[in-house]
Amino acid sequence: MKASAETREVPSAPHELSSATWRGDLGGALGDLGTLLPFLVGFIVVTGVHPTSILLAFGLSMIVVGWRFGVPFPVQPMKAVGAAALAGAVVAGQNMPAVLALAALITGVFWLIAAWSGLARWLARFVSRDVIHGVVLGLGIALIVAGLRRLEGDVVLGAASVVLALVLLGRSGWLTMPVLMAVGWAVGAWRQPELVQALADTPWALPLPELQLPAFDQPAVWLAAISLAVAQIPLTFGNAILGIVAETRRLFPAVALDESRAARGTGLMNLLAGGLGAPPMCFGAGGMAAQVACGARTGRAPIFLGSVLLLGGLLASGQLTALLSLLPAGTLGAMLFVAGFSLTIGTAGSARDKEARAVLLTTAAVSVWNAGVGVLVGVVLEAGLRSKVMRI
Repeated sequence: MKASAETREVPSAPHELSSATWRGDLGGALGDLGTLLPFLVGFIVVTGVHPTSILLAFGLSMIVVGWRFGVPFPVQPMKAVGAAALAGAVVAGQNMPAVLALAALITGVFWLIAAWSGLARWLARFVSRDVIHGVVLGLGIALIVAGLRRLEGDVVLGAASVVLALVLLGRSGWLTMPVLMAVGWAVGAWRQPELVQALADTPWALPLPELQLPAFDQPAVWLAAISLAVAQIPLTFGNAILGIVAETRRLFPAVALDESRAARGTGLMNLLAGGLGAPPMCFGAGGMAAQVACGARTGRAPIFLGSVLLLGGLLASGQLTALLSLLPAGTLGAMLFVAGFSLTIGTAGSARDKEARAVLLTTAAVSVWNAGVGVLVGVVLEAGLRSKVMRI
């Protein structure tokens, strides 16, 4: 059942850093916005997280990981935490910004312990290449489905944006996201001129992040934060640890990345997020695939996007929030579709027998719902097939 790091590497289609260009990295920096923007706006508008807190946390984290890893390494919101918080489940009636900040601190401590104790690397030893590919495939399908759901309410713009994106990806990948965003903003300004006026009327200010430490003395905040953090752990292990390591080894095999290093990075940036009053963050395999598909090849991509968010948080958090809110659902749906499409095509590079296909597809199917549970199901199914307890 054990699979070494060498066994799990997927050396197909690596991207040489020598092919990097500034325009590719700048265009690729926008590739992950389909995942980032809905949560970013939702946290600010729905849950009341201070714009400066969340923009500083994401901006600083992107700059650091871009510098440390040297490749397009995306920083994303933790989706299970974000979905529960935005839906009001589990934490209804609570001080949402405080709950999210404390959940980030708890998450950070957990993943630092997992990294320094060797737990993350030890667990990864039991996960084969087929299970990892299944997780990545499932995450890609989940992003495509999420994109299609957003397109339902904005079919014409969404369908046109998807077609435009697929055309651009095959020709000038770095133009894909800039063109989609330009079209989206033009349509958004035409549909909602009041948002354009609100953007013009937003005053310029130099706000400070809104720290949440004083609210941590409330027992209800602790209960809600722990429930959110625990629910996220399996998904983080599947996507932000196993998924990002697998995708990095496939696309950039020269980068020294293992599960412990990914867990350590996740822990450190969540301590930063919680300290600034921001929600939990993680890495994402889908974001890396999308950035690379759109032309990114080096750490300049996350550094560029992080710098925009950092400066926006320090100088124009209100303007940046209004500008992001202007993007229509069809544009965001197309961005998610591109991210999912880019992720799924990376899992079809090798031949498999019937049992391996069963493990891959079953893991993928469950991972559409929850990547952590998908890992568990895939490992159990593979063990059962190899021991002949299960037969297909």
